[in-house]
Amino acid sequence: MILGRTSDVGNGGPAFSLRALSIFTDIHGILRHDVRNWMTNYRADYLTPDALSSMPFASLGHDVMIHERVTLVGIENISIGSHVRIDPDVILLATGALIIGCYTHISAGVFIAAKAGFEMKNFANIAHGARIYTINDDYSGEHLMGPTIPSELRGVAPGAVLMQEHANIGAGAIVLPGVTLAEGSVLGALSLIGRSTEPWTMYGGVPAKPIKERRRDVIRKGQQLLESN
Repeated sequence: MILGRTSDVGNGGPAFSLRALSIFTDIHGILRHDVRNWMTNYRADYLTPDALSSMPFASLGHDVMIHERVTLVGIENISIGSHVRIDPDVILLATGALIIGCYTHISAGVFIAAKAGFEMKNFANIAHGARIYTINDDYSGEHLMGPTIPSELRGVAPGAVLMQEHANIGAGAIVLPGVTLAEGSVLGALSLIGRSTEPWTMYGGVPAKPIKERRRDVIRKGQQLLESN
């Protein structure tokens, strides 16, 4: 057991997205810089730097925290920047390219199927239990469905998913193939989205619709943080 590190398993809970996301960054910062200095934890172990460096990532930055209960499939296809945290029970299926930028966070229970490619750029975050898909079966009845079916009998439609800088996905949200979450856009908790978003706009609902615009102060603050490092 490691003393001093913890994971925000309850981060971003199933409350309405705007409130959940408003506390997302604060919780992340508290856990990363303050709580781990004094809390006693159980089953909260993160992989050591030596363990991470022994894995065949496509690339790996520094200050990377990956919980030991994270499932990684296709490590050779995974590129990770610096200052990244991935919490317990995350599943990353990197049968295609999976790229994680700097100062990013993937909260507990997130599922990403990256067969057609997935990228989250700097300062992007994914809250608890969100699901991201880059392929979709044909539900028309023309083709057989499921991973046990030979590929020539399936009608799979691929579509890479991209999270631009400062994009955020709320707890329990679902992102369908081919979506680009534009710079600064937010997808609220428990929402479902199948179309790309406009920059600096909050979305919520099933299907997700635009709610309001966001401030852009974080652009300057993020640039300052990158320059300071």
